[in-house]
Amino acid sequence: MDNEEWRKERLALVLIVVLAVLATSSLLIAFSYYCYIRYKVSIHRKALRSEVEEEGNAVGGDSGDVRAVVSERGVQVFTYKQLHMATAGFGKANVVGHGSFGSVYRGVLPDGRKIAVKLMDRPGKQGEEEFKMEVELLTRLRSQYLLGLIGYCSDSHHRLLVYEFMANGGLQEHLYPTAGSP
Repeated sequence: MDNEEWRKERLALVLIVVLAVLATSSLLIAFSYYCYIRYKVSIHRKALRSEVEEEGNAVGGDSGDVRAVVSERGVQVFTYKQLHMATAGFGKANVVGHGSFGSVYRGVLPDGRKIAVKLMDRPGKQGEEEFKMEVELLTRLRSQYLLGLIGYCSDSHHRLLVYEFMANGGLQEHLYPTAGSP
């Protein structure tokens, strides 16, 4: 009986060692795969960054020119720097309104077009996919009663929408005239 107990203990020990080796091997393989994927993604991001920089130099350069790339949706894709310059640094003097999702600033593009830039609040936590879906929806909406979407910006954590500027104020001012207005 003593010999049989010794065999059972030895078998249990061998089984534990084999399972530990398999678990460790699985973790090493999973970690190696994770590192490989992360490396591939970083190479892809670097390639995209250099492509965007080359495109930016070809389109607008560092001269502050606010020409933008036209996306497949037919709207312009701006950089945050371009819109920052167009709105004079998002200064208080250029604020034309506040909405539930952020402030709206007036601006002027180098070609003379007047724009309204809606700077989406960061605390809104609107994800990149939701923002792209909103841009997609706004590009499809066409009405004489709606301002047209000119473009957008989605640089890192900045999300901005660029509309045609309504020179005579917003809809609210036309519906509810303030005292002293005709």
